[in-house]
Amino acid sequence: MKAALYLRVSTAEQIDNYSIESQRERLEAYCKAKGWSIYDTYIDGGYTGSNTNRPALQQMLSELEHIDAVVVYRLDRLSRSQRDTLALIEDHFLTNDVAFVSLSETLDTSTPFGKAMIGILSVFAQLERETIAERMRMGHVKRAEEGLRGMGGDYDPAGYTRTEGHLIINEDEAEHIRMAYNLYEQYHSITKMQKRLKELEYPVWRFRRYRDILSNKLYCGYVSFAGEWYKGQHEVIISEEQFERVQLLIGRHPGHNAHKAKQSLFSGLVVCGCCGEPYTAYHSKNKKTMEVYRYYICRARRFPSEYDQKCHNKTWTHINLENLIINELKNLSLEKTAADKPEKQINYNQLLKKVDDKVERVLSLYAENKIDKGILDKQVLKLDGEKRSLLETKKKQDNQINTTLTQSKLEQYVIGLSKAEFNEKQATIQKLIECIVINGESISIEWLF
Repeated sequence: MKAALYLRVSTAEQIDNYSIESQRERLEAYCKAKGWSIYDTYIDGGYTGSNTNRPALQQMLSELEHIDAVVVYRLDRLSRSQRDTLALIEDHFLTNDVAFVSLSETLDTSTPFGKAMIGILSVFAQLERETIAERMRMGHVKRAEEGLRGMGGDYDPAGYTRTEGHLIINEDEAEHIRMAYNLYEQYHSITKMQKRLKELEYPVWRFRRYRDILSNKLYCGYVSFAGEWYKGQHEVIISEEQFERVQLLIGRHPGHNAHKAKQSLFSGLVVCGCCGEPYTAYHSKNKKTMEVYRYYICRARRFPSEYDQKCHNKTWTHINLENLIINELKNLSLEKTAADKPEKQINYNQLLKKVDDKVERVLSLYAENKIDKGILDKQVLKLDGEKRSLLETKKKQDNQINTTLTQSKLEQYVIGLSKAEFNEKQATIQKLIECIVINGESISIEWLF
């Protein structure tokens, strides 16, 4: 059985009996007594247990597939939050069939009694979560009934700024919104409205943003919560009568291009080589033949009013682009791409171990009163940044396809593309392709390996 040892000590605890070395000795002795081998030791030195934003903890969670048990000295070494402790045990450890052992509380989820204890703790945690959620919901409803907008998020709605819980009109944006409503009543088209706003030298927003603004009762004096609308306290930007007129127009004139942006086989992968904007998949229908025409088009060409100038990069039919990419996949070999992109594999575990050793040395110097807390905090912060950078790079390396072992798997992917369903095809392509760049007739593909 492979065990992961997790050790944590905050700055203040280093001088007590929770030092990293004392924890390590007890955990190693326990594993030796149980006959367990130690997969790795994960150390967070100088970190609080009030949250889970700790580099060694996150590294351990990413490697649970290699671990059979996680061992800690005390529950508060894992987390000082009961909610976080249960979330880690239930959502990460038990979900991955990883046992959890805490020496001081004699909690061991590999035994029936240990699992029962987790169940009991979970009941009280669930009760606490539901009680908090109900109180919050009642608070939001009460706020909406009083005519105040919910304060979730860190952004202000277009046309307003939030001051001490109240919506105050931002006159420049409010005038923009009034003009948008007036122009939509005139043109019955958001695209034409954008074009006219640009001519009038307004800062043109995205199509989707205008669509949301034109359908939002906030601007005629209402606030919402959980799908219900309440009369608001804030000053209105447009009249309720104009809002209702615009809703009738939206229903009658949804626009020729409404809902035509579809999820494509290369969704999120295609980029314009001329302006850097994403390519989006759309479709149109021939009214006579009823034939559907699907194509990929640069967003700066599709919505020129939103940009300083229109992009003229080529529009590709979905058949031509998708056939070209799939043919490239069929001709692909990992040996060829490996030769084109030689990469040296780095032992990041060894580098991370060196950083942990540095943290231990710094903490020891502080415990012996050889450095003050200011220097300690500065060094721990620096080493934390170094460790996070290493973990991020290690994760990228671990996610890359192993070119010496997966040639047959690649061939299975390519063969399966011709018979697979859309979702399977898209998932396969997302595993192999990082980016597709279109520059006129030229197509370049950046692979993930």
